[in-house]
Formats: sequence, C-alpha cells, structure tokens
Amino acid sequence: MKKKTKITPFLSLAVLVMLAGCQSTASGTSQSADSATATESGTVESTVDYDLEFSSDDLEVGYDEADSTTIQLADNQNTSSGEGATVDGNVVTITTGGTYLISGTLSDGQIKVTAPNTEEVHLIFDGVDITSSTSAPLLIEEADKVFVTLAEGSENTLTDKAGSTATLDTDADATSIDGTIFSKADLAFNGSGSLTIHANTNHGIVSKDELIVVSGTYNITAAGQGLSGKDAVKIKDGTFTLETGTDSIQSDNADEEGKGFVYIAGGNFTIDAEQDGIQAETLLQIDGGTFDITAGGGSANAVAKTQEGMDFFAQAADEEENADSDEISSTSTKGLKAAGELIINDGTIAIDAADDTVHTDGNLTLAGGSLTLIAGDDGLHADNDLQLSGSSVAITESYEGIEGKAITISNGEINVVASDDGVNVSGGTSTTTEQAAGPGESGSYSENTLVISGGTLTVNSSGDGLDSNGTIEISGGVTTVSGPENDGNGTIDSNGEAVITGGTLMAAGSSGMAVTFADSSSQVSVFYGFETTYEAGSKIELSDADGTVLLSWTADKSFTSVQFSSADLAVDETYTLSINDEIFEVPIESVSTTVGTTTGQMGGGMQQPGDKNMQPNGDMQKPSEGDTGSIPTMP
Repeated sequence: MKKKTKITPFLSLAVLVMLAGCQSTASGTSQSADSATATESGTVESTVDYDLEFSSDDLEVGYDEADSTTIQLADNQNTSSGEGATVDGNVVTITTGGTYLISGTLSDGQIKVTAPNTEEVHLIFDGVDITSSTSAPLLIEEADKVFVTLAEGSENTLTDKAGSTATLDTDADATSIDGTIFSKADLAFNGSGSLTIHANTNHGIVSKDELIVVSGTYNITAAGQGLSGKDAVKIKDGTFTLETGTDSIQSDNADEEGKGFVYIAGGNFTIDAEQDGIQAETLLQIDGGTFDITAGGGSANAVAKTQEGMDFFAQAADEEENADSDEISSTSTKGLKAAGELIINDGTIAIDAADDTVHTDGNLTLAGGSLTLIAGDDGLHADNDLQLSGSSVAITESYEGIEGKAITISNGEINVVASDDGVNVSGGTSTTTEQAAGPGESGSYSENTLVISGGTLTVNSSGDGLDSNGTIEISGGVTTVSGPENDGNGTIDSNGEAVITGGTLMAAGSSGMAVTFADSSSQVSVFYGFETTYEAGSKIELSDADGTVLLSWTADKSFTSVQFSSADLAVDETYTLSINDEIFEVPIESVSTTVGTTTGQMGGGMQQPGDKNMQPNGDMQKPSEGDTGSIPTMP
C-alpha cells in the first residue's frame, strides 16, 4: 500500500471577524481553557489508505535542452529535431518516452502522445497555442505517465471548437474524447508559466487515471468540468481561475478502493461553477490553500424554503420539500461535496452556493482553517458524523446552519446565522416505531447526539437554536444562542435527554417550546420566562451577590425567555439578572431551575408542547386555581 502524506500541523489562520450582532463574554471560572477562541489546526487523516504524496518527478521542472527533442509548431510547417516525434500535416505524434520542448502555433492541429505504457513522456510548453476543430489539442492515447512543464514566463493556450465529437478507439473500447486536454494515462503539470484553456465542447483537462498539479497558473473556461481526474485529482500549489458549466474540479472513480478522491495541499482558487465547486466520489481533503467558490450562481439562486414553525412537523415538511426540489431539478450546486469523507485541516475558504456550501454523504471533519459560508441550504452538512475540532467557521447565511447525524464540537470559533435551525442533529435509527416524533410522542433517534465539549459556538436562528432528534450533552466551551422569536421553536430542542456538565451557555429566545436540562446534569442551569417581550439588541447580564458579572451577552433577536448555565452557579444561592435597566432576582433551588412564566416550557427534552403542568424534570404538577401560565404549584 502507498504511504499517506503526513502534514505537519500549522497555526490556524486569523480568526474571522465576528458576525455583527450576538456578542458574548463569560467571566470567572467559566472562562476556561475549553472556551478559548484561539485554535490550533490539527491533522486528520482518513482511515482509508489514499495516496496523497507527490513524487520527485511530479516536482521536477528542470530539463536538459541538449537531450530534448525540439518541436516547432506552425501551420503546415511543423518541424521536429530529434527522435521520438513524427509530423503529419498539423498533427505531431510523440511515439517514445523522453523530453520534448514545444513552442509555436497551430490554428487547427494537435499534439498526440502514443508512447508505450511503460515509458514516461515529458512535455515542455514554452509558448504553445493550439486550436483544434475536431478533437483535443493535446491528446494522450497511451504512456506510463505524461508530465507537462509550463516554462518560466511562458504563456500557453489550448482551445477546442464547440461541437467536436471525436472518439478514441482502442482494442478494449471506444472512449469519447471529452477534454481540451485528454489523457488515458496519469497526467502531471508543473512549472511557473501559465496555461489558458478554452473548452468549448466539454471539459478542460481530463485524465482517465490521476491528474496532478504541482505549480503553475491555470485559466480554464469550460462548457463542462475544469479539472477531472477519474482516479484522483491532487494539487500541491498553483493559481487557478475556473469558470465551468458543471463541476469545476472532480474525481469520480467509485469502483476501486483508494481512488476517486480530490486532495488539495495548497494553491489559490477562484471558482465559478454552474454545478458543484469541488466534488469527489470518495474523499475530499483540503490541507491548505485559498478558495473563493461560487456554486450554482450562489445563494441568490437557492430553492426557496420556509421555516415551518412546530418542530415535530419539520422533518416531514423538509422531506416533502426536498422531494419537490428533486422533481424540479437533480442538479447539484454545492461548494465542496464528497460522496464519502470530507476533511479540512487548513486553508482559507469562502463559498457562496445555491445549495449546501460544504456537504458529504459520509463523515465531515473540520480540524483547522477558516471558512466563510453563504448557503442556499445548509452551511455544513454530513449524512453521518460531523466533527468541529479547530476550524474558524462563519456561516453568514443559511437555511440550516450545521446538520449531521451526530455532531461533536470540541474546539474552534463557530458563528451561525440560519433561517431555520442553527444546529440540527437528525437522521439515524429511530427508537420508536415512527420515524419522526409527532405531538404526544417522545421518540428520538438512537444515533443522534449533539456533543459540545469546547470551542465557541454562536447561533442566530429563526428556528431552533440547538436541535437534536436524540440527546444533547454540553461539557465545555462557550455557547450563545439568539432566537427563535416564534413559539413553534426553542433555543434548545431535544427529543432525548439534554444534559449539561460544564462549559458556559447563554441563550435568549421564545418560551413556547423551550427545553430545560435534565436533573441528571451536574452543572446548574436556569430557565427564566418573562411576561413581556424584549427587543433585539437587549443586553443581558447575570451577577452574583457581590455584584460580580458572571455572564454577559447581547441578543440578536427579540425574546421572552433566557436560559443560562455556568460553573459559577450554585444551588441555594440567589443571583441578579438584568435586562437593559430591569432587574430580576434568580433564586436557584435545584440543578435545573425554572423561574418566571413557563407556558409550553418542556424539561429534559422529553416533554411535549402545550403541557404547562409539566415540571422541568418531567414530573406532573396540578395547576393552582387561576393559573395562567406561571409555574404551577401543588395544592
């Protein structure tokens, strides 16, 4: 098996400018190491053995001109000095391994490589300009591997004319030549020159094996894909401007283990893709680079979605809406997409996508780097596990901010703005006979967990702030939630048990569907409901008996309740809560304390909406006579 590249951890890039609005601070013991905002990039590797290395030959840009065959291109006057190349009109064919120094122009011609599959071919492009009306200007039919070096300071251009439909007939099959550069062999690019490609028929650069880019400048406009490597696309460095009619970078081998991946170690990318920005059939891993990606025209082209309100209808509504969307179009317009695993260890990434900005059908791991995301649908989406362990993420616009079957946040700076749920844990295997819990049911999904053990998470949501179809466990970090404003959602919503054992929580939102933490929690939490509505921008502070401010935050949205937890809080102590100029007394009587108006409030994630006789721990109480929504009392 080939050895995987080991990348040395880097210090993460500067933390993104915080979103305007919700700003939070925590003082005292709650400002622990778990809540530090400065992050250090880790290195995460796939458990599958992918070849992420670049060979010494990939990196080699030097050549000996004396040992090279020189090819001078000119319409009907092509010349070759040296061995291994033949000329037939405007077609130059390279038949043996070796180094070929190429320059000149063909208005309608081709360079063709037909070397034995045991021999390597090295092409030096030094001012090449080739247009073909019938096929690929550079066609590699056979070789062990072909290297293309862009000579220092050189400008090279390859163009195919729209409508060319050439095929490559071999003993095994007939293959459509669907790239301006088309290769049946491994293909590698390096050098410090530039390559401009006008792919008017279909794709820009296509390799039916591996496509490797080490350095150089690439300007590709394509009717189809920009860079396509069936077995892999590996990029070490370079500057890329890609404008494509389908995916900009893609690898699609789903049949062989360790193939079908995209690996990017560095480079500068400006991508405008009508479909996915970067798509991998198996692994998509980014260890560095700067990315500016627009997919599907950006979020302005998103399919309209409406936040449905009552959470137990949300899954059915989403499924129906997704089905309708699938009927409208099956086109994928995501920024980064993997059918398998998606890993980001470092890089500066900006994405504006009509659909999800970062999406995987498998596991998603963000261990470092900075991401600024504008999503027409989800900001971060994983069908399986989603782990945030050191990235700086700013989701400035989304339908749902972060969605996965199981979500773990252990480090990083995460800011989410969502028109529906901020963080949504969904999917998996239901613990009830129904696939979704409706009114009167308390079903949850056994594989669904939201675990927050560190980092800083700031959520501004119109739907649920933190939503889990299973359980919620908070043991560290600083979590701040603003919203929702409607009583069909809550700042915290959990179908299973919600437990807090550490960290800092500050939340402000509606009261109708609020969920409190279970009595099995080891850290004190407080839910305070109000009879009035406070406006967005209100400053909220919690102080102890000595006047020391323990928690302080500003709400992005209007609210009728606040919820908070800190290691500074203790049972049998009384604290002062201030909202702007109003003062409220907060006596803490139990590890999960509820104060004030509690209409519709639920406890531990297991109660159902509208049952105001429910205590935070799930026990029933009989309402006192004349009760209109405040805490019920036993007669």
